[in-house]
Amino acid sequence: MKRQRLLLLSASVLLAAALPAVAVNVTFRVNMSVQTAMGQFNPETDLVFVAGSFNGWSTTASPLTRSQSEPDIWEGTFNLTAGTWPNYKFVKQVFGVGVVWEVDGVGPNGDQNRWFQVPPTDTVLPVVYFNNITNVITNHVPVTFRVNMSVQIAQGSFNPATGTLAVSGDAIDNWANLGTHLLTQSPTNSVLWEGTFQITNAVGAPVNYKFIMNGNWETRPNRTFIMTNVPIVLPIVWFNDVTNVAVPIPVTFTVNMGVAMARGQFNPDNGDFVEARGSFLTGPGGAWLGGFVLTNSPTSPIVYSGTFLSTNHAPGSTMLYQFVINGNTWETTGDRTYLFTSTNAVVLPVAFLNNVTSLGALNWTPLTPTSAELSWQGGPRVRLQSAPAVTGPWQDVPNTENQNSAVVNIGSNRAFFRLVGP
Repeated sequence: MKRQRLLLLSASVLLAAALPAVAVNVTFRVNMSVQTAMGQFNPETDLVFVAGSFNGWSTTASPLTRSQSEPDIWEGTFNLTAGTWPNYKFVKQVFGVGVVWEVDGVGPNGDQNRWFQVPPTDTVLPVVYFNNITNVITNHVPVTFRVNMSVQIAQGSFNPATGTLAVSGDAIDNWANLGTHLLTQSPTNSVLWEGTFQITNAVGAPVNYKFIMNGNWETRPNRTFIMTNVPIVLPIVWFNDVTNVAVPIPVTFTVNMGVAMARGQFNPDNGDFVEARGSFLTGPGGAWLGGFVLTNSPTSPIVYSGTFLSTNHAPGSTMLYQFVINGNTWETTGDRTYLFTSTNAVVLPVAFLNNVTSLGALNWTPLTPTSAELSWQGGPRVRLQSAPAVTGPWQDVPNTENQNSAVVNIGSNRAFFRLVGP
């Protein structure tokens, strides 16, 4: 197959040397005392885990144990690769409830996840509090939730006589889908379901939540309101924000896999495939289903696309989706979103896997007046090219594919360099 050039210029030059790819011991520690005091964690029956990009976000692979010297602290040591930047969260396994994740925004500066760079030597991370809550919250406020179910009733998704509608969230029930916070039909409006519940949270703190219809979660991003110290009556919303009956809408997904191929994360020659998964294709319980495989063409071998006729959405609703490799490697940047504004066919913008559009920086180290070393993050299909001008002509620098450095000659004439992939 003819190689297609992928222009991926770095926006900056990084001078720091890369850390060696060696495994080091990293100890995670979380203080559960506040969770225990608020009745949201029982140290005798409940468990704590750390889940992150280093273990496939597994909620069972990396258990923590109670410290013998500091009984409020749960800790665990695991092998991570030096120089990497893992994202992670702590997870509770609460007896009778199930898996309870830390909320979004627990990371540095309010980032969704916790993260750090793994150092070159063994390290013990600072103690943090689950959900970053360091004091017992005493602020309790009644909050009224209201949902218009007219569209769900009209399209046959919800039976007013037998259907159930619940609300669940971080400060409500730790995202426990137990049906304990059930909404009921309004006595004055037959399509309105409502419920008032005592919520415990600090004044000014966000409360994240979603509604659950017949055991199926909303597929839109989390809803949010800000906690006060007075009763709150939230505005009326529509389940999944669907204000019209769902109709068939063609949606075209496109993802550029060039960077992933160059880095060795995706190799179609070995049978690798990429899917689009999301709220447009769901099964019982709202689970995202696989099977919608994207394809490429001889003229664009690094670009994969496909059109799906979605019947799960209508104008006003939000679609969540991700690109998935081989059915099990999900994007680590979170769910992508699209808001439907009409019933017209949708062509989504071309995306890059994990939003990584560049092959990285070229590091420049002068050696002599007439030579220099260029270094970069190598990959199976990453190679160096040179040209006398930005406009070309570009030529491969020999013996640089799947390497991470090269010594080049420099002189009085200007020279330009770039990294390319497939």
